[in-house]
Amino acid sequence: MMDKGIGDDLRQVGVVTKYEILKHTRSKRMLVFSGIALHMFVLITALNFIFDGKLPSDPDEFMTGYVGMVSLLVILGVSLFCASAIASEFEERTALLMFPRPIKKSSFFTGKVLACYAVCGGIIVVYYAVVMLLCLINTGGLNATALASLGYALLFMLGAGGFALLISSVSGRGAIAVVITIATLLLVFQMVDGMLYVFHIEPVFSITYAAVDIMNVIQGNETSVQDFPELNLSISNYYPTHWMSATIMSVWFAVTTVLAALIFRRREF
Repeated sequence: MMDKGIGDDLRQVGVVTKYEILKHTRSKRMLVFSGIALHMFVLITALNFIFDGKLPSDPDEFMTGYVGMVSLLVILGVSLFCASAIASEFEERTALLMFPRPIKKSSFFTGKVLACYAVCGGIIVVYYAVVMLLCLINTGGLNATALASLGYALLFMLGAGGFALLISSVSGRGAIAVVITIATLLLVFQMVDGMLYVFHIEPVFSITYAAVDIMNVIQGNETSVQDFPELNLSISNYYPTHWMSATIMSVWFAVTTVLAALIFRRREF
């Protein structure tokens, strides 16, 4: 196949991205993820009224209540969209219909990745937009930390999404890739983080540790040691600095996405 230059590559990326977004928006995964975000919003709102009889009047306290579970929302999002993006092509052999035509694997991969991030990121942005609007209505103000939290949430999506794509690129079935991604990000990493806290080791390699800043950029907590004399035990409660959090998630995104792309290019259908 003759290389027609970067212009044609970008055109191919645009075509793949467009049709992948259409496929996602019409899929059950989109309904499930949107439903999860909606139920999360409704549940948090209801709990505020049940236990306090009202919504918080302080902007930071208000936002903290709604972003406390955003990292879980991101993990579910990348698991639904990114974890099955590549594996499904090998499982269903759908890419065999594409590659006999003049389209590059790199363009195909890039288009699928952009579509996953566009759909997943779009729901996250909508969630934040609704929460921010409600915050303005209820408290009369909105601090810049709310936008910073959104930025960290999207950065976490990129890092966790890169990991999901890496799992997807080596998996033969989409469902297996989804399960592995959720189990690793939601259970394994969290357990390792907690164990390292006990041994007073900061988990600077962990993307879930970096995701703490999604909420902590609003709260402003600092690293501290909590003692439990009755257990003869102390635990370090670590909180990454903002630059460290951004760096960790950026490195995860870059490394895992490049590895996923390389594996995808070399793998045969």
